Amino acid sequence: MPSAVKCEVEECVYNDKLHCSAEAILVQTNGNAIVGTERGTLCATFSYQDLESKSN
Repeated sequence: MPSAVKCEVEECVYNDKLHCSAEAILVQTNGNAIVGTERGTLCATFSYQDLESKSN
């Protein structure tokens, strides 16, 4: 089933063609005073994948 959560972070292992494939996500404040914008939040579910080694 396609996820309703869009993800534009190519380096995340849960990014599946711009949709989040994680079973659940956790979005948190990044601790600054700009939580009223996307720059003030972060996805705690993010898990890094090396795109360079994935393409080899």
